[in-house]
Amino acid sequence: MADDTNVAGENAVQAGRRAVLFEQRRAGRDRAHAARFENGLTHRFGQGRKPAAAAQHRFEYSGFVHHRTNCLPRNSRRRCCHVAPYKHKSMTRSARTHQASRFAGGRPCSIKGDKMNRPNRNLFAALSGISWLALCPPVMAQQNEAPATAVSEEDGSAPGDIVVMARKREERLQDVPLSISAISGDTVANERLFRISDYAGKIPNFSALQQNTRTSGLYIRGVGGNANNDGAEPGVGLIVDNVFFTHVGFSWLDFVDLDHVELVRGPQGTLLGKNTTIGALVVTTKKPSFDPGLELEGTVANRNRYEIRANATGPIAGDTLAYRVTFYNTKGDGWARNAYNGRKLLDLNRWAVRGQLLFENGNVTNRVIAEHYETSEYNNFYSPFADVNTLNDGTVRNGWERKMRTLFGYDPNYDFPNNANSDQLGLMKSKTNGLSNQLDVEIGDHTLTSVSAWRDYSYRPDHDSDLSPFSILKAGFDLDVSQLSQEIRLASPTGGAFDYQVGGYFLREKIDSNNRSRFQKDATTYFLSPLLPASVLDGVEYDQFGRARITSYAAFGQASWHVTDRATLTGGLRYTIETKEASNTGSSFGGETLPAGLEPYRAALVSAFGGPFLVEGKRTYRSFSWLINPSYKLTDDILAYASVSYGEKSGAANLSALPGRPLLIDPEKSTAYEIGIKTSFADRRGTFNVDLYWNDIKDYQAGQIDPDRLALGTYLGNAGSVRMRGVEFDAAYRIDRHFNLSLSGAYNDAIYKSYANAPAPIEYGSGILDLSGQRTGAPKWSGQASLNYEAPVTSNLNISAFVNQSYRSRTNLLNPLSVYGEQEGYGLTNAGLGIKDPDDRWSVQIWGRNLLDKIYAVGIQSANPVAPFFKIPGDRRTFGLTVKGRF
Repeated sequence: MADDTNVAGENAVQAGRRAVLFEQRRAGRDRAHAARFENGLTHRFGQGRKPAAAAQHRFEYSGFVHHRTNCLPRNSRRRCCHVAPYKHKSMTRSARTHQASRFAGGRPCSIKGDKMNRPNRNLFAALSGISWLALCPPVMAQQNEAPATAVSEEDGSAPGDIVVMARKREERLQDVPLSISAISGDTVANERLFRISDYAGKIPNFSALQQNTRTSGLYIRGVGGNANNDGAEPGVGLIVDNVFFTHVGFSWLDFVDLDHVELVRGPQGTLLGKNTTIGALVVTTKKPSFDPGLELEGTVANRNRYEIRANATGPIAGDTLAYRVTFYNTKGDGWARNAYNGRKLLDLNRWAVRGQLLFENGNVTNRVIAEHYETSEYNNFYSPFADVNTLNDGTVRNGWERKMRTLFGYDPNYDFPNNANSDQLGLMKSKTNGLSNQLDVEIGDHTLTSVSAWRDYSYRPDHDSDLSPFSILKAGFDLDVSQLSQEIRLASPTGGAFDYQVGGYFLREKIDSNNRSRFQKDATTYFLSPLLPASVLDGVEYDQFGRARITSYAAFGQASWHVTDRATLTGGLRYTIETKEASNTGSSFGGETLPAGLEPYRAALVSAFGGPFLVEGKRTYRSFSWLINPSYKLTDDILAYASVSYGEKSGAANLSALPGRPLLIDPEKSTAYEIGIKTSFADRRGTFNVDLYWNDIKDYQAGQIDPDRLALGTYLGNAGSVRMRGVEFDAAYRIDRHFNLSLSGAYNDAIYKSYANAPAPIEYGSGILDLSGQRTGAPKWSGQASLNYEAPVTSNLNISAFVNQSYRSRTNLLNPLSVYGEQEGYGLTNAGLGIKDPDDRWSVQIWGRNLLDKIYAVGIQSANPVAPFFKIPGDRRTFGLTVKGRF
């Protein structure tokens, strides 16, 4: 035994010497590497501090902790059942239980005498050497060598090692039997993915419309929220740090200082606070750390753009209380210009601050987050590109373009995209505040979690509704939203034959939406007659004030039965009771007192916009959601799964409802079927995940145009049914220690199965068309390819680069039968090149987004009585320089 031990020690010493000679210039990277893995442990185990044994670095990979002294070369970090899990006394019981359960499910080394395969044999030898050397520091001290790091092609985390929280537990992405796409926090930072719309370039079958803070929307497989109705719930949920954001306006935020991002497809609710029908985007920010740190980042870019981002973290009271403060500020000119006054449009002017406290004491962990976001921007730019002067049947239409020419002698400019010419485009201002508290208490082997949260949001636009240099109509929605939520969950320990989570959820939401229409001095000429005095309409305001009060209660639970070591059956159930009270009031005021002979003209137009009215109602919705999700590990690296799930989105409060139209509509119901497979290959350097899906949505909530009114708004109804089917894949491969490649794509066949009462496109005239069998606004094909590179140039300098190419095929962003809604397929190219310190203490990067300056639209709005067709243009080419430092 002694001889074997001596041989192992001598082999290990020789390996250390070879490592010194081979990679001595990279010695300084050990400290940064340990810090990165420490952050990984912080995320996985909720620990904000390192163990007391300061002489040891901890390297964590797939739930296992490897130890080495500071003077040792780095060993391979492949997962192995022969590596003992680290169980420091500072860990909470759940952390140790969780780690042990992951250890129990580790990948076996397949040791059978001399038949051990070579990679595992090398790993076992390396680990044996490190274990020996950890006990014999004097041996290494005699070598008098500088610390060294041996780097092999195994260096770096495997593509599938992103830890996700889709099932409210920390799990490897490859171990979750669901259709999930994930982006690491490093990728978000390195590729500058700060807005949700940026994620679409990395995730297939996902898109985000971020027209302004109110009319934002998230879409999975071409279906999502109703961005133009404040009383409609999103079909795709947004969850940030375990808090469900109820309103689409919250998705306008820039998200910085992130740990990771997940997109979970299919109905959610058996584990989440709020139920959704299409899926959820889950954003997780970085927690406070007990290790002091300061990160500063500055950016300068074209169009006079600058950005400042900073975060600081560290202990307040020993190893019990830590803080984290994050700040960002972005300002810059827009690429569009208003020909009327020369003002730049689509500018950036936003800032935010987030403060956190993390308390840890024994089996109690408490995280408090307070944040404020604010924007004040000229981003209400819409690019007119066409109008209908003659209907399809040959009838002459006296629309916007014809009136502009005949009444004002104005020749419209349809040169998309930089063609604004408006006298009344003003600032759009929004604010949001948030406060949340997550309390985790270890009760025996169980974990009790409480998430309490409050948020509010306000939006004040200054629109020019007629998109012209004439003062006709200013309109917009003043919006105030607040939410108060409480979620409680109890999670059992994992590692046994059966584990579960149960919980309850409460939500109280208030929505006040005031649709203002203010007539200007040219309104009388435009709407009535140039022969009438301007005072007939000038100064008159017509408001539709919508109000909704929502109270929701739910109980939910999900359990997994591990039938064998490889087979698992997961099921979930949710019951929701939701009550909605809503009202909508129409009223007019303002304007000069008119002679009796002119008053009827004003009254007639006000009546055409809706007239004075009051509609109100109350309705209670009750629903069940469920999930059946079997999975089977075909091998240690191949997971096959299937799922059938059902979810409901409660009926919308139609805050634009007029008398005779529905105020509270029926729920939207979704049934989703999926089969998929997740694989790791090439010694887990590569992953390939693919799924087939079929979604049936009944009572689909869709916007409706009222053909009986001249009003500019829309109302919601239950349009019929939608079917989505297709295939999605995600693949990643670590070519070597320098190159990483990722590919993802989707084919999506989404149609309206039934939509008999759809409003006809305006070129058809007023009326109804049957859109059954027509495609929805989703592209058939979408995908992306990314290549990342990092390599040393000298012992103190690394070079890094990335390139990302995304693509979306042709689609119709309006009515599927309208020729004015077509958007051709397009691709976007993003790239960056930089230098950095091997320890990540500083970096300098030049970067560009939409490098080929592709001109495209992310949204199209139909012509109406006071405006032409217009497009919402996508971001133009942006490039800049970013400098970052860590202290």
